[in-house]
Amino acid sequence: MSEALWYGTSKQDYSNNNTRYYNVSDYSWASDIEKNWPIIKEEVQNFIAEKDNVFVSNAIAYKGITSAKGWSSLSSMFWGLYSNNEPAQKCPTLFNMLYKVPGIVSISFSRLEPQTKINEHHGETNAIIRCHMGIEVPAGLPLCGMKVAGEEKCWEEGKWLFFNDAQNHFAWNNTDKRRIILIVDVIRPEFINRKNAICARVLTEYAMGQRENKYSSVKNLPEGVKKLLVMIAIPIVYVIRPVSNLLKGNAN
Repeated sequence: MSEALWYGTSKQDYSNNNTRYYNVSDYSWASDIEKNWPIIKEEVQNFIAEKDNVFVSNAIAYKGITSAKGWSSLSSMFWGLYSNNEPAQKCPTLFNMLYKVPGIVSISFSRLEPQTKINEHHGETNAIIRCHMGIEVPAGLPLCGMKVAGEEKCWEEGKWLFFNDAQNHFAWNNTDKRRIILIVDVIRPEFINRKNAICARVLTEYAMGQRENKYSSVKNLPEGVKKLLVMIAIPIVYVIRPVSNLLKGNAN
C-alpha cells in the first residue's frame, strides 16, 4: 500500500512511514555526482569563498526554530522556483548534473556556525527525499551530526546523506569550525506526477507563514480565513511558478 501524501500544516502527526534514512545507492545520479567530487569541490569552495558574506540567516525563515541564529543558507532553487542562477554559473559541473535529476525541486547551500544547534523540527511534506552532501565537515559524531527520529548520522565531504524530512530531526555543530553542506530536495518517485501541485502548495503555505511572521494583522486572522486564502492562492501559484521559470530561461 502506497503512502498517503502528508503536509506539515495539516497539524497531524506524521506516522505513515518509519523510514529515517534512504539508501543512496538506489539513486544512480547520486553516485555520478560523488564520482565528480574533486571537480565539484573546487567549484563550490571557490563560490562559497566569494559569497561567504551573503548567506541569509534562517532565524526568521523557519518559524518555531528558535536556535537558527547560527544557521544560514544560500538558495538557488526553492520548491521548483528558480531564485538565483549565479550558483549554477559558478559551479557548472555540479549544476549541470543536478538539473538532470528527476523531480529536483530545491537546491541550496547550508552553513552551520561553530557551537550551533538547530532545534528539532520537521519538513513541509513527506513528498520529498532530502539530500545532503558534505562540503565542509569539521568532525564526525558526536561533535557534529544530525538525528532523524532518534537515529544519529554525520555528513562526509563529497558523500550524500538522504533522509525523510517529514520525520522530526535536528542537527548540531559543537566544533570550532563551520559546517557547510549542499541541500537538494527531490520528489519521491510515487509523487512525481504531482510535482507542480506539491510545489504550489508548499510555496503558498510558506508565503503565508512569512506574512504571519511579519504582520500581526495576518497572524491574528482566524485559522479558517488563512486556510481559505491559501486554498485560493494555490491554483494561482500552480500557474505562475512554471511561467516565472520560463521567463527566467529555465524549464523546471
